[in-house]
Amino acid sequence: MLPKAPKTKHEQLVAAAQSFWWALWSRAQVDGDIAAAEQYRLAKCVCEKFAEYGNVTDAALFSLTSENALSNWAMAISHPKSHHHHHHHDPVLHRMRRDAKSLRRQLAAFETELQIDEINFALGLALGAKLELGAGLGRAKLGEGADWSPKLRKTISRLIDGLDDVMIGRGFLRARVALSEIDSYPGLAVLVFGLERAAQRAGGKFTAHRRHGEKGTLIRALEELRSRLVLTDWGVSLADCLPSPDKHPITKYERIIRAARAAV
Repeated sequence: MLPKAPKTKHEQLVAAAQSFWWALWSRAQVDGDIAAAEQYRLAKCVCEKFAEYGNVTDAALFSLTSENALSNWAMAISHPKSHHHHHHHDPVLHRMRRDAKSLRRQLAAFETELQIDEINFALGLALGAKLELGAGLGRAKLGEGADWSPKLRKTISRLIDGLDDVMIGRGFLRARVALSEIDSYPGLAVLVFGLERAAQRAGGKFTAHRRHGEKGTLIRALEELRSRLVLTDWGVSLADCLPSPDKHPITKYERIIRAARAAV
């Protein structure tokens, strides 16, 4: 029998990306999967440093969303084809996202309309009972405006966030946010976008400037990830998907960061 041909560099990279994605997706919960546990530990450490660089206020939320950004990055490396501009393949997600944003806007406008107290009162009573948003939501005095609407808006915001994550992970939002791939660094645009959006949602932000020799926090975060991956036997090929310290495309980062802020 012929010996198995050694993997090409590309096959090694895809295997490493899939394995890192699995570690993040399964959160290393599968007993006995030592490789996944080690990879997930590295991801957790890196995400803690990301939180520091991104100066976030909601660490628990950022912990989840930054892991999501890493897993979308790994997915983009292992499935580059699925990341081309095929956002038209999923009109249902786009419509749902658009309608959810529209409803959120209408609710915000509705909250300022004091003359519709009766509707507010009736809806508050109905929603308090049906949505279990908490007792007494409909019992606010007329004129005060019940607080069911902000709570509902928060729930809708979570739905929009979830749709965004699915769509970015599958490459559907690419065209919307001008995320063309950064040459020779597969998945980098997806990673930068995901990290900035995660930071924004958790009350922080990354910077991409390089004034007076000072590095922006985004570059420090990416270098943190790269330097940790280089030290592992499984992550070296993933580290090659990140720019070396003097090769960061700062202007592209700035454009992606702007897009991420607009998308929050």
